[in-house]
Amino acid sequence: MKNKQKKLAMLLCMVMTASALGGCGQKVAEETAEDVAIVEAAKPEIGSLKLSNNFIATISPDESVYVIPKTTGEVLEVKVAAGDVVQEGDVLAVLDDTMAQFSMKSAQISLDNAQHSYNLSYGEGASTLNDMQSDNTITQAEDGVNDLQEKLVDTMDDLQKTKDKLKDEEAKLADLKEKYDFREDVDEIKDYADSIDKNTPQGAADYAAAMQRYQTASAEVTPVKKTIEGYKSAIDQYEDSINTLQKNIDSTYNSYSQAVTSTNISNGELREEQKKVSQNSISAARLGVDQARESLDAYTIKATISGVVESVNVKEHDFATSSNPAFVISNKDAMVATYYVSEDVRNTFSAGQQITLEKDGRTYEGEVIEIGSAVDNTTGLFKIKAAVKGDTSSLLSGTKATVTTDTYHENNAVIIPYDSVYYDGTQAYVYTVVDGKAKKTNITTGLYDIDNIVVTEGLTGDEVIITTWSAQLRDGVAVSIQESKTDTKDNTQE
Repeated sequence: MKNKQKKLAMLLCMVMTASALGGCGQKVAEETAEDVAIVEAAKPEIGSLKLSNNFIATISPDESVYVIPKTTGEVLEVKVAAGDVVQEGDVLAVLDDTMAQFSMKSAQISLDNAQHSYNLSYGEGASTLNDMQSDNTITQAEDGVNDLQEKLVDTMDDLQKTKDKLKDEEAKLADLKEKYDFREDVDEIKDYADSIDKNTPQGAADYAAAMQRYQTASAEVTPVKKTIEGYKSAIDQYEDSINTLQKNIDSTYNSYSQAVTSTNISNGELREEQKKVSQNSISAARLGVDQARESLDAYTIKATISGVVESVNVKEHDFATSSNPAFVISNKDAMVATYYVSEDVRNTFSAGQQITLEKDGRTYEGEVIEIGSAVDNTTGLFKIKAAVKGDTSSLLSGTKATVTTDTYHENNAVIIPYDSVYYDGTQAYVYTVVDGKAKKTNITTGLYDIDNIVVTEGLTGDEVIITTWSAQLRDGVAVSIQESKTDTKDNTQE
């Protein structure tokens, strides 16, 4: 009985155990499912990874010139303004060339006289001059030429001095206009006084003050204006005298040349050496004309290149000098972007490297044309120049723009998703799939961006990398690789 009860108890226990084992078996199965990591995986890519950086660049023309006057003179006319488009050789400004004109006329007269003298002595008509004037006539003619030339020099000197004095008086007048607050005529102050309502105490006081200012200003301005008028009248007289002297020199020199030639013929002194001297005189006179013409041309300021006038630094009645640029012209068909980078970034650049420039919502393409080889003293960085392509007419010189270009890069590298890398302290590692299980694999990383990272050591590129995280993911765990959502979506679209 006891044995039967014992067996019954054992059978009941077995049933209960079986039931329990059934539950346990289900629990084991659940535990086994939890130990399988469901992940996405992919093989590394072999390729290139590049990083792009933005730099603030200054826009400027690749070709920009300063137009500097070749001489000093008063500006009579400025023909262009900033922003105008000019062609090479266009006239930009005209200076007062009065003195240069006189020099040119004098040089031309000297050449004409030298040529005329040579023709009289050695030309076809030389034999017909047997009845020319005597040596006394020659001396008188020579003295007459010398006297006239001295008077011409003195008159031209007086003209220049008077012009300088006129400029000083005009400067005084300008200061008085500013001092007493009128534009053209001192009577403007009186007109203002007359317009004041004098029927009130304040109006009467203002009127008295204005009239006092008028009387004081008038006392100072009147003599200055009279002096200016006197200098202008004197300048006109000097210029008339110079024209008369030039004509007299021309006439007297012709007489002198004829007298000299006549005497040489009558004395039989026409030797080959004298002929060479006469020829040398012609050459010297011709050189003088060329120099005078070059000097005269200097009073017309012309564009040395075609482009856009960036700045105008002279105005009418100013004095232009050869020490300051009068204009700046830029060839805007070729614009460059200049920016500065550190040494390590500079070492990643190469000539011809592509860049993108963004300015005021517009994008331009370009390429690196110059890589600085020395540190810039001002910035402590290396200067980079990039040529901007396309229509650059809207880019203004000296403005700022953003340049984007590749900097660091790795070629023929093992590249994996950035999110697939984990860290144990400073040691980077990934999980690879080996025989259906996750394997923790230590790696050394290199260049990276927000999506990808380069593996320099630890992977060959043939492995299968687990690219997603799972709570069950650990070294040695079984893995179930599922198709990525991106792949499924792409396949569906196909």
